[in-house]
Formats: sequence, structure tokens, C-alpha cells
Amino acid sequence: MKKKIHIVNHTHWDREWYFTTMDALLLSDQLFAHALDELKKNPEAKFTLDGQTSIVTDFLTVNPERKADIKNLVASGQLAIGPWYSQTDAFSIHEESYFRNLAIGISESRKLGGEMRVGYLPDTFGFNAQMPMILNAFGLDNMIFWRGFNLDKFTKTPYFKWKALGEHSVNAANMPGGYGAVVYMNASDDYIQGKLAQELERLEKRTDSAELLLTAGSDQTEIISDLPKIISEINEKLPDHDLIESSYEEFAAFLRAQKLPEYQGELREPVEIGRVHKTIGSVHYDIKRANFLVEQKLLKRVEPLMAIAKSLGIELSNEVLWKAWKKVLEGQAHDSMGGSVMDTVAIDILHRFKEADELADGMENYLAKRLAEKLSLTDKEVIVFNTSAKVFSGYKTIEFLAPSKKIALEGVSEQVLIDEEYFAGKDNILLVTPESRTYVNEAPYYHLSVLAKVELPAMGYKVFRLTETENELESLVLIEAAEAIISNDFYALRFENQKLSLKNQAGQVFHNILEFEDRANDGDTYDFSPLAGDKEILLKLELTSVEKSSLYQKMHLTGEFDLPYDLEDRAKTGKTGVLKLDVVLTLTKGSPRVDCSVSADNQILSHRLRVKINTGIASRESIASLPFGFIRRQAGKPAADWYKSYVEYPIDLEPFDKSVSVSSEAYHVTALAKGLKEYQLQAESLYLTLFASTGQLGKPNLAYRPGRASGDTTNQGHVMMPTPMAQLTGELDFEFA
Repeated sequence: MKKKIHIVNHTHWDREWYFTTMDALLLSDQLFAHALDELKKNPEAKFTLDGQTSIVTDFLTVNPERKADIKNLVASGQLAIGPWYSQTDAFSIHEESYFRNLAIGISESRKLGGEMRVGYLPDTFGFNAQMPMILNAFGLDNMIFWRGFNLDKFTKTPYFKWKALGEHSVNAANMPGGYGAVVYMNASDDYIQGKLAQELERLEKRTDSAELLLTAGSDQTEIISDLPKIISEINEKLPDHDLIESSYEEFAAFLRAQKLPEYQGELREPVEIGRVHKTIGSVHYDIKRANFLVEQKLLKRVEPLMAIAKSLGIELSNEVLWKAWKKVLEGQAHDSMGGSVMDTVAIDILHRFKEADELADGMENYLAKRLAEKLSLTDKEVIVFNTSAKVFSGYKTIEFLAPSKKIALEGVSEQVLIDEEYFAGKDNILLVTPESRTYVNEAPYYHLSVLAKVELPAMGYKVFRLTETENELESLVLIEAAEAIISNDFYALRFENQKLSLKNQAGQVFHNILEFEDRANDGDTYDFSPLAGDKEILLKLELTSVEKSSLYQKMHLTGEFDLPYDLEDRAKTGKTGVLKLDVVLTLTKGSPRVDCSVSADNQILSHRLRVKINTGIASRESIASLPFGFIRRQAGKPAADWYKSYVEYPIDLEPFDKSVSVSSEAYHVTALAKGLKEYQLQAESLYLTLFASTGQLGKPNLAYRPGRASGDTTNQGHVMMPTPMAQLTGELDFEFA
């Protein structure tokens, strides 16, 4: 019986990478137009535009007259677009970003005739374990992908049922030969006996499925003209196979009727030809941090505030919100969010996040102002929002302007001034009223940040009145440096002999609980890789100050370190540079967290900085958050001959979403982070990567990634690309707890 081979003609379209979005737009102007013309000329032909609508809308900005052609070809089933807005990263973004990506992608696709009903992500660097659940939320019951799947360990076959952490599942098709398996397909004997035979053999030794999937396309490739005719000619030369021009939806329909083996878990195995870049979570921290901050602002502030305002009759267009999200999603494509891009692209990504952040600020300010007007608030009232779905009871930092520090929030029993900024008055300020334009003198004022114990309704707000007092608000008091201890009802932190210890409620003492570790990075914008002969350097901090109040206590540590300036200086005594660390540890009344903020002034190159949390727990298992769930992972060193099975070192540097925990029978330690994305469990220590810097887009023959350079920089016709921006020199801020 002949085997049916589904041939899908497609292009994989990176919007940016070692070229800019504008470069890609210019190329699409001709390439997409050619594809549309070919499909119109040949009604049997089909083409897939990479599963993302952003590239289609980009094309239509310069070719609006082709909209009718696209709609007609989508309606006829010849052209497949969507369902994603952009080809997303699967580990470094917020869980809700996946939903926004699919919601916007499907919405944009339906304006153009409808979306491809396939969870298609051909080049994403591995997948989190909840991807089936995310796809199911949009009615998608299948996924077609390349990277991260270990056939030998998982199912022995590329076609399987992939279960999420719960009961959600999709029918999944792995592409062992990648999305370019039979690129440049033609009917020559050399091609049939070479490339095509090789890929058929690769598949057929892995599965006895009656139907197989092969992809005829690659990065920025054109549609194959007259493919139905080429396939007909190939079939005459391959009597045991029946090649058909097909689509991903047709192959998904075939899988839907099959009984498939099951696999549950994440897909992060670097096997065969599919690298997953396991250490990409530490690259271009500036991009990951900017993304995190704008995601949080949109999800935790703007969207709930829009809902609260709407309940009071104040509306803001969803299109404005979508505009902000599109900017974010364009920066969340796998290469963009990973940071494996040239410097001009990094500038573009950060600028998009800046634009999204400005839109978010504008929406929030507009809604807050309209709500204040609707409630007729005076300058002696402060509105405080709770954008959570739960009632809030506890301590919240409230910011407001006041004429002096002799002021308090009325009816609040516990409040402490934790930060202030003084603004001198200004003369001749223009005041425009319905009656006149007059000039007034502005009195001096303060911007105050007050930590206060409050109760707030779920998805609601409370108005607090400002009242004048005889005395200034309680504030932080500077303690003699000799008293190097801060405490609350959960912990006492002591700094002594350049070491930080923590004592908990049970009286347990964790000695030297927090350290900072620096080492060389011989990798590139895809992967960290160690430098031969290099060793970790532990950085010793000094106590600067301790400040205390009844609600809030703060310890300030600093350090200035002369470190080898670049890789060659690590190998020998050479030039040095300076790394400055400014660390603030805080304890708040009623909080079981030790909050830590770190400001770094980085003036050295090609290195990795990590936080080392000495937990005292001898465990090989971590529990890490991922989108909509938690996953258990086992730490361990791969076998010495790992290179026989893997195309990159399968290191236990792992991604996490919000938190990672280690446990013993007696206690657990959880690390939480704002924008940090990588951890490692070793011995009794939990490491959080702050950043890894590098000066090359792609480098060959790394210790952790032997062979060719990633990013095509050593492919024929390509050049090595320096990335000085990825060295992350200058000021960097980090937050964890």
C-alpha cells in the first residue's frame, strides 16, 4: 500500500533577526505578491504564511490593494494565515500574553477570511508544558512544531497526543527534519534520491503511520511555482509513495482520526537537528525586563481599570488596548524575546516596548482622571484601586502629592512614610479656566510614598481623605551601622563578616543565605557557554546602612569589584573593569517575603552574574511556575558522552515564570522574581541568573554547543555579527524575593 505524503508549501517568516522588520517588509513586498499571483494562476496550489497574521498586516500596509486577493485565497483554502499574531516565545512571557496573541491573531485573520485552525509554531525554542491547554482555550485541538521533542525518550513516534498538566490535550505532529525538510523541492533525480529520500527515510524509521508530513519551505523562501506539477512528476518516479500538495489543516484532520500514544510534559530536549538554546533565558535581560514591566502594567493595571471604569459608564476603545498589545507581541517572537538579534533590532524591540508602555500610561492616566472627575474628588482625596479579583487586606504603598509632610490618610491606623521627593514652587504658572487665563504662583509640594494598612474591595476602589496633622508622618530612621540587623514577624536578617544570615520564626538560622557569583561567558546571544579554565568569583558586599520604622525595615549593601574586562583577560592577568552592586533588602510587617532590589553598574564584558540562595536543602527536585501551573524538574549533570545524543549540552538551567521552590520535610524556600527567567538547582543552592552578556550574535564551537554557530552567522554568505548592545554595559535593575 502506498504511503501518502503530505507536502506543505510554506515560508517561515522571521519579522526580524539578523535583519530588521523593515528589511523583512521590503522582502515581503515582492515575495508575498509573487505567492498571491502564483495561487491565483494555479488554483490547485496552496501556501502557508507561517501561522502569524502580523506579517500579513505588515504586507497590507504597503499593498492595501491586495486585500481582496488575500480574502479570496483564504476563503478558497489556498492561502493559510494565523492563528497567531506573532510566532511566540514559549518560556519568557506572561501566561496571559499567549491568550492576547491568539485572540488578536484570530481576530486579524478573520478580517481577512479566517484563521488556520492549527497551533503552528515551527521555530520556537521549545515549549512549556501547558501549551495544549492554551490552544484548547481557543478551540484548537492540534499542534505542529519542530524543536524540543525527544523521539527516543518520549513516544518513539513524531505523531502523538500531547497532554497538558491537567486533562487538556492536542494531537501533535513533530517535524524531525524541521520546517525546511524538503525545501526547494524539484523533480530532478538528484533531489529525489538525495534530499527527498533522506527525509522520507528519517520519517519512516520513526513511524509506521500511513500518512506522513513533509514541509517544503524555509526562512524567507518563496512559494514553489508549479508545485502540483512537480509533485506529479515525482510520483511517477516514486511508485511506493503518493505525494500530494496538502496543508497543515489536512494533516491535522488525518491525526484527529488516529489513536496516538500519549506524552505529558514540556518540550525542551535539544535533539537531532533542533537546538532549543536552553540558556537563552539569561540573554538580553534588558529586553526581558522591559517586556515584563509592560505586561504587568497592561494586565494588572490597565485592563482591570478599564473594567472598573466601564462599570461606571466610562469607556475606552479596545482598539487602543490592542494597539499596545500588538507592540508587545511583536517583541515576543522567539528570536526577539530570546534576544538573539542584531543591535539595530534590539533597539527596535525596546522602542516598541517603550511605545506600549507610553500607551499603557496614557490609558491609566485617562481612566483615573475620568474616575476622579466622576467622583468629584478634591485635592485632599486620594483614590486607591484594587485591580485584583480578591478583596485586599494588608499593606499597600500609596503615592500622592501633598503641601507638607504633616499629613496623613484619614482613618488609617498604620502608616509610615517610606519615600519622599520635594518639588520647589514655581512662579508664573498659566491657569486656564472657563472664565479666564491667569498666571499664579505654585507653592512647593512633596511627592510622598506611604506604606499603609488598608482594606480594598475586589475589582474596586476606595477613596481616602488627606488630613493635616500636628507632626510629620513616621518615617524610616537611620540606625547606627554597627546594628546590622533588620526584622519583622517572620524573619531576622543579620549582616556580619560580609555574610548575610536569616533566622526564621522556628529559630532556624540560614548562614550565608545570599551571595552573588560572577563568571565568564564564552557564549553568544543564543546560549551561555563557559570559558575553558575559568572559575566562579564570589562577590563580597559591605554594609552601608540600616533604616527602620514600625512597618518597614531596610538594609543597604554595596560592593565595587575590579573584574577581568573581557574573555582574554579572564585567561590571563590583563585589563580590568568595574562592576558595582547596590543591594537593598527589605522586610515589611506581615510579609513572609525578604524583598531584594539590585542595581548594577556593569562596565565589564562577556560575563554572567547570578544570585546564589543557599537553602540548606539537599534536593535534586525543584518546583517551578509556568503558565497556569507548576512543574517538577530534576536537577542533574548529563552523561559525559552527551554529545552522542544531543546537539547542545542538555544543562539543567531551567526557565521559570514567577517562582521556583525547593523543599525538605522540614521547610521550603521559594524564590520569586520580577522579570528574571532562569534558575539552576545545584547541591544546596538555588541560583537565579541576573544576566549573561555577550558580544556576538552567533559563535561556532562553544563548549555547551559544539559545531556550527546558531543564527546562520557561519553559513555560506553570512558574516559574524558583533552585538555590543548585548554586553549590557551601564545601569541594570533587578527585583526578586
